Amino acid sequence: MTPGAYPVFFVGAKREVIILLDNKELLKKISLFSGLDDELLNLLLKIIEVKVFPKGKIIFMEGDPGTALYFIKSGKVKISKLSETGREVIIHILGTGDIFAEVTLFKKNAIYPATAEVIEDAVIGFIQNKNLESLVLRNPQMALEFIRALTDKILTIQERISQLGANDAVERTIRVLLALAEGHGHKSNRGIELCINITRQDLASFVGTTRETISRILSKLSQSGVIDICGKNIVITDIEGLKNWI
Repeated sequence: MTPGAYPVFFVGAKREVIILLDNKELLKKISLFSGLDDELLNLLLKIIEVKVFPKGKIIFMEGDPGTALYFIKSGKVKISKLSETGREVIIHILGTGDIFAEVTLFKKNAIYPATAEVIEDAVIGFIQNKNLESLVLRNPQMALEFIRALTDKILTIQERISQLGANDAVERTIRVLLALAEGHGHKSNRGIELCINITRQDLASFVGTTRETISRILSKLSQSGVIDICGKNIVITDIEGLKNWI
């Protein structure tokens, strides 16, 4: 991946790429930081590090010590957990501007509750929790803005849990497709293309069902004309028709 205009230096024998973040406008687009004024953003920039991660790289594993929070400058990251039976359950597919692992903030002996894996070459910003907590203690306004942002995140998670609780696998699949269209869709003359490299197994893990069930549901939706499938690519050709299935 080309880091673009960011200054770059290398660390260690593996020549791990690290880039320096100096883009205040980027921070304003990230939910956790969007309510901060310029003065607080300038303080934040001093403790942010940014790295380039290749596709397939594990950023952290479920159960690892939770030492930092992360946000995505570019690329995509999969957040997943293992069920009691050892099956992978995808919690989120994240893209540019999304933040993750913030649940480890302000918590003693925190661990990461899920695994973060890069599924598309990514530029990832991160902040060591100890550095951010120190900054928050000196700036009460920052603490207030973080509480507001984290509350919104909790509401989003609650909605996701509610959707996963639906008994109908078809409904859960449609809701996932609509969420992917909103977060990772691109309008074309064919409809809304899901611009994300997600396998049938990934989709099944996201929905909470089997790959065979997902294949049958996608085939059924394709036959009805609301989606079009070409290999791994999915295009929503009739989004209102798709919504009417719920």
